[in-house]
Amino acid sequence: MRNRAFSIVTFLCVIPASALLLSLSFWVSAHAQRPAGQRLSLAPRYEPGQVIRYQLETTITNQAHHSGAVKDPQAPGKLTMNWSAITRMEVLSVGNDAQGKPNGSVRLRSTYEKSAATATSDTFDPEAQSLEDQYRALEGKSFEFALDATGRVTEIKGLEAIGEKGNSADALRAWLSQISSASGAPPGGVDVGQTWTTQQPVESAPLAGLMWEGRSTYTRNEPCQPANKAGDANALAGETCAVILAKLTLTGLKPGHDPTPERYRKLGLRTAGTWAGEGDSLSYVSLRTGRLVSVTQTSREEMNFTVTTDAGENRVSYQGSVQSHSQLALLPSIPSPAKN
Repeated sequence: MRNRAFSIVTFLCVIPASALLLSLSFWVSAHAQRPAGQRLSLAPRYEPGQVIRYQLETTITNQAHHSGAVKDPQAPGKLTMNWSAITRMEVLSVGNDAQGKPNGSVRLRSTYEKSAATATSDTFDPEAQSLEDQYRALEGKSFEFALDATGRVTEIKGLEAIGEKGNSADALRAWLSQISSASGAPPGGVDVGQTWTTQQPVESAPLAGLMWEGRSTYTRNEPCQPANKAGDANALAGETCAVILAKLTLTGLKPGHDPTPERYRKLGLRTAGTWAGEGDSLSYVSLRTGRLVSVTQTSREEMNFTVTTDAGENRVSYQGSVQSHSQLALLPSIPSPAKN
């Protein structure tokens, strides 16, 4: 019971890190020379053959305690995960409408050029090594996915290459499930000072109905800044970025409603409890190229829930918190090999 129980809590700590990767789809179709008064469009824009690379640095700390039919006094109460990755996004094709004009749909290939992780806990934890191995195994792996005209994920291919189960695959799914949030911006564009809201279900949580509500504000324009030293500082010299601040709140649980997700029901389990969270992110988007330059994101979640069998014979309780800090930075472009 302990291994199965704690694997759920361990999984929880990887969700915020992958959620940051949704920003890879947050490109702006805009130019610094746009006419005065013209709104900034947040609709994704892609070109066949386009390649963009990012470095992700994430630290997630999960403090959790559980009790149930089997209690393990050595179960770790604090687990810290550090993940560093470089991902390469390649645009394979763009869709066209009946008149042959781009309709906003696109197919992309994502490749982990590098992926390294370290997991530490306050007590001996054999699962920490397994967690590290899952993320390290991502290096060199690729998968393809499609976005429709609204930015919503419509198709994923290649999950079997990275393992369709496990924490790393769950993290990938969490990222892709939230890419569509980029389409929540006003389709007519935004002005400096304008605020808009988005909603994104948290499908992987053990409590159904949870949703991240985002409130984003286009605060100002200022010189582009990479999120960390790996960023493309030289290439950004003299460039101006749109600065977008987002506040996130986790909501959705309804009193009196059974919050058991369907996948738990199929296993003969029931869940109940509370889950709260909040976070913020600061994004820089180049007005000249429309590329996401950097994102810095922090979040904190508090959970207190139980998992029981239908018959009520076994009960496991979880209490804990998850804190995350992530930085995503645009990397310098790599010149294509010269053709003879």
